[in-house]
Amino acid sequence: MQYLLFTLAAPLAAFGSIAVGERRATWDRPSKSQTLGLIAGALGIERSDEEQQKVLAANMGFAVRVDDPGQLASDYHTTQVPPTRRNRRFATRAEELAVPKHELKTILSRREFRIGSFYTICIWLKPSALTSLEQIKEAIKTPVFQPFAGRKAFPLMLPAQPEIIEAEDIEAAFVARDLNEHDQRPAITKLKAVLGIKPRSERPIFADVEAIPPDSRQRLEERRDVPESRSKWRFGLRAEALLRPATTDGE
Repeated sequence: MQYLLFTLAAPLAAFGSIAVGERRATWDRPSKSQTLGLIAGALGIERSDEEQQKVLAANMGFAVRVDDPGQLASDYHTTQVPPTRRNRRFATRAEELAVPKHELKTILSRREFRIGSFYTICIWLKPSALTSLEQIKEAIKTPVFQPFAGRKAFPLMLPAQPEIIEAEDIEAAFVARDLNEHDQRPAITKLKAVLGIKPRSERPIFADVEAIPPDSRQRLEERRDVPESRSKWRFGLRAEALLRPATTDGE
């Protein structure tokens, strides 16, 4: 099986979960929909192109290793928005702010984000995929649209260094990633030492549930991160499994 692995690390990152009311929470790891968006942007697929977005989503498997989830933080937001009107949509932020100032309203929110997070992403494709792993690899190296970690204001802090690895399973692919010259943990360790943060020993792996055998699943979770409609910002449920750590002989 061929897998494409790459690094996603950022000084500030947000992995939005279900937004209810004023609180906009974040997961401790990237979502499948966010990774799809990053890859689609690298390939030059517009967010408005729902058909290509759906084709990519239907043919891509996803796993993520939490090398370091970083620290949870939050900020307070005030945003001006135009009033809601029937049959009127705004294509850009500039159009929203172009309405008369006395019509603008203010909405408040508290948004969570992660500080100093570091992840390794792993994807694979079904035989019916129209895009190859090699094409995605090259697109991540030279993206059409600039990648970011959840918000446009959150740039990446390390090169993605995408590579294609042939391995027996997902766990073996992550091990192979660590054994080559693309291992960037030493750089993260030095950064954490400067900041006075102790490195983590555990690095859990989460993956699409159908990619993990039942006896290798430690826990199942549901995430609403399968894009169904970008125009309506609607996402479907996906089952995700926490991979059970391999044990050494004698344990």
